[in-house]
Amino acid sequence: MSSTCSMSSLDDIASFDGRIAKVQGPARSGKTEALARRAAHLISDGADPASILVETTSGFAAQAFRRRLTALAGERHAQKAACVAVRTPLGICAHVLDTPAARAATDRVPRVLTAAEYGFLVEDMKTLGMPLRKLRRMLEHLYQQMEDLQPRSEWCVTGEEQAVLDHLVRTLVSRGAMVRHEAPALAADFLKSEVGATARASYDYVLCDDFQNLSRAQQTCLCLLAGAQLIVAGNPNQTITAASDHPNPRGFSQFDTVRRNVRTFILEGAFARPAITAFIDALCDQGDMDPMFKANHAHMPTRENELEAVKWNSPEDELNGLTAYLRSLSSTDGNPKESRTCVLVPDKRWAALVARLLRTRGFEVSTAGALTAIGGDPRDSARARALVAYTKLSLLANPHDLTAWRSWCGFDNHLTNSDAWANLAALADAQGVSLYEALAQMAAAAEGDAANGHADDTASRTVSAGNASGAGASTYATCAAPASDGARNEPFPRASILTQRWREGQDFIAKNAARRGFALMRAIGATDLPEFEDVSAALVGDEDAAALHRLARASVTEPTWPESERVLHVATYDALCGTEYDRVFALATVDGLIPCRDAFEVVSTKDARERTMNRERKRFANAVSKARDHLAISFFSKASLELAERSKMQVTRVRSENGERIAVVRPSSLLAEAGNAAPATTGGQSLLSERGLN
Repeated sequence: MSSTCSMSSLDDIASFDGRIAKVQGPARSGKTEALARRAAHLISDGADPASILVETTSGFAAQAFRRRLTALAGERHAQKAACVAVRTPLGICAHVLDTPAARAATDRVPRVLTAAEYGFLVEDMKTLGMPLRKLRRMLEHLYQQMEDLQPRSEWCVTGEEQAVLDHLVRTLVSRGAMVRHEAPALAADFLKSEVGATARASYDYVLCDDFQNLSRAQQTCLCLLAGAQLIVAGNPNQTITAASDHPNPRGFSQFDTVRRNVRTFILEGAFARPAITAFIDALCDQGDMDPMFKANHAHMPTRENELEAVKWNSPEDELNGLTAYLRSLSSTDGNPKESRTCVLVPDKRWAALVARLLRTRGFEVSTAGALTAIGGDPRDSARARALVAYTKLSLLANPHDLTAWRSWCGFDNHLTNSDAWANLAALADAQGVSLYEALAQMAAAAEGDAANGHADDTASRTVSAGNASGAGASTYATCAAPASDGARNEPFPRASILTQRWREGQDFIAKNAARRGFALMRAIGATDLPEFEDVSAALVGDEDAAALHRLARASVTEPTWPESERVLHVATYDALCGTEYDRVFALATVDGLIPCRDAFEVVSTKDARERTMNRERKRFANAVSKARDHLAISFFSKASLELAERSKMQVTRVRSENGERIAVVRPSSLLAEAGNAAPATTGGQSLLSERGLN
């Protein structure tokens, strides 16, 4: 039987010494705080910090949790608190797989591909000759089976799907990598196996935050890792796709119904201002949100202007006006802590624009919550400078990294040389060697052919000169000369492209292997790239390639904020899980941006639109609920048609102004859903006028 403790206190959870518990409550009710207090209580009671595992959705959430735990532990136990493992779900699964026993059992290397590296994998999957849309659909089906922890025998329902899976696994194994969707499934299968018995219950205490965001495979892994105690906290209304593309909120909702002797703690109220709490509560009545998770009351007193909606004429007006408003608010604070303010943006475009303006107004800004992903078009290296820099760094950190070599060999080609790479893989299989060995041998053979060709060419010219008096001399010379392009001995078409890239890569490694710190950043061409901005800020200056690569990879896979109170944060909606702010400013809250356009597409089915709207509502509600004292929701009424279409805004009509086509847009429909709890709208110019900023 499971038991429920209504109106639980945070201290009840901190001192809980049972086997399994579930902590639920509305947004900002203190669920994360409860887990932090439990960890601090364990440390003060003498528990080994290495026996405690804390799961958080993202790197930002992990950073926030460590900060909470350090404060709660106090100076006396600060060192012990620093030794507690606080990891993301994917990081936990990769850690499980990165042991000799797990590597031997799975025959895989837990080197999870980044989003940009995954792009090269998709290009290589295209060599199957399958239409791209069909290929992506099949891959998505396979990934969902993995994350839902379906039996492997059920992953493939057709021969084509089996062929896709086989090629996927073969390709990943050959380059020593895995996709993020399969790591949790592999880890769960390993932990459930006889070979993985010693890895089960690796931690005495496992504390899971935002359990609803995890896939079934991730949830299973965490349950298997718990020895003496497992506590999960969450709220289905706060489900977002930050930890997994296929979160399993039912795994949290039904946690206490499918297990025995679960103690359920229910938190009530919200640690936020009343108007903000009422606004989030109103959204809990919409779509598939569960009204059971409404806060119903705030633990804080009312404050002036705690919730406001601001309307601007255009995106340019909004960016200029809101950044000026932010500057004014910060200037009037007695002790400004800009890190307690977050600017929410719908995408990278808005992040870059607002960050630039904020810096011109004197703010230090971090866009780690929006711009850390390394992307670009590898078919044109000039448009993928960050990816090129990251690939160079990967080669320097590990010259045998086949994933990095694949990227290196794919730049500046419309097919990313996927055809040549497929032939290289076939050659490696035929010879029974690794891709690295195949590349090295092929390059060595090409150099040998070139040397022999040079010797033959020299001999031919000598013979030709000796027979210059005969009419057949020139004919002999022509017949004896080797092929000038060296292609006659290629093991497969366009192999010379790969050997050329191999030589260039080896030359780069030899030239820069000894560089460190900022000199290393310059060598890879990353000093002026926004994607490496936070990496550069974290540098001491003597890091070698391996250390710098760890920093760069962490900034891509599990980004964190700079450890400074003077840095203002810019983030997208999915980045705020597990965090909290005094002020949150949500920019560009117009239909098409939030909710995204797919929620309105008439060509899709009604069910598809509703699923999208439900997902977007949770993203929005979760993010804006992180505001404690002040929430401002900002939108504009029109934009240039080109910008509106490029940004995928939902255009209500088009008109002409001064010879330019203007799109009329509307504020986010999520505001209207809140009804009377939605904030009254203030004109942007009126807001600026009140503060003397016109």
